Amino acid sequence: MNWLEIAVSADEEAVEAVAEVLRAHGRGVAIDQPFIQPRIDEPPQHDPSRRPVVKTYVPQDAAAEDARSRIEQALWHLSQLRTIEPPEVRVIAEEDWANAWKDYFPVLHLGRRTVVVPAWRRYRPRDGEVTLRLDPGMAFGTGMHPTTRLCLTAVEDLVQPRARVLDVGTGSGILSIAAARYGAAEVVGLDVDPVAVAAARSNVKLNHLSRIVHVREVDPLAGTTHPGQFDLVLANITARTNASLAPFHATSLGASGRLVASGILQDTADMVIAAFRHAGLRTLSTEQDGDWVAITAAHTA
Repeated sequence: MNWLEIAVSADEEAVEAVAEVLRAHGRGVAIDQPFIQPRIDEPPQHDPSRRPVVKTYVPQDAAAEDARSRIEQALWHLSQLRTIEPPEVRVIAEEDWANAWKDYFPVLHLGRRTVVVPAWRRYRPRDGEVTLRLDPGMAFGTGMHPTTRLCLTAVEDLVQPRARVLDVGTGSGILSIAAARYGAAEVVGLDVDPVAVAAARSNVKLNHLSRIVHVREVDPLAGTTHPGQFDLVLANITARTNASLAPFHATSLGASGRLVASGILQDTADMVIAAFRHAGLRTLSTEQDGDWVAITAAHTA
């Protein structure tokens, strides 16, 4: 079977919204962040000459044109609010689909000592570096996006030995794997997207962490199940979803635990902070990377 690759070039602040549209109608999402990396042992540099490109893949079957039409309609409405280009569509053969996006992911040096290594690249870690091997597939989360970088830095700072960590919207599993690498005793990753769940489980096995990290296909907004209380809750999702999940975050957080919420544009941070306050969570700090914000919160004393 062939696939339709639907690619959308967008300004940085529109990437999350475009990804949500594509995720709703396609098979997973890949975000190509423009970068330049002269050497593999150096951090990649942002390439200002290009915009990020958000991609999804639709099986070329009887339902393909309907899915394509829905995506184009949703993107047109979004383009009235954000700067995005019309989607580009091309056909990809089945044998090329799995590798269509791999050239866009470099070795990433993040935080003080975290290194994200794509599964298909070679890398020899330096002393003190903590490496995460990743094959993101069609799931969001490689470390290229500022929201993921903010969360990875928080993981370095906040994960304590033997901690229980919850990763809401785990995507590729990158934050769950990082939490385990930094000493968490148990990590639970949740995602509503079966493509992301499959990618995350595969990455957990790739890093030999199946005894520590457990990935579940769960919609926290549905309220059908609750994973318990945790020392650290990570939520790298959209601002609107973080606000909607504020009560879930509050009940998931242990008495002295910390919540790190990202995926939040600067102009939506106040909305999220207000939702957290209403749920009994106080904001401890905010960190910013470009237009993106991560909020660290805890229970109100």
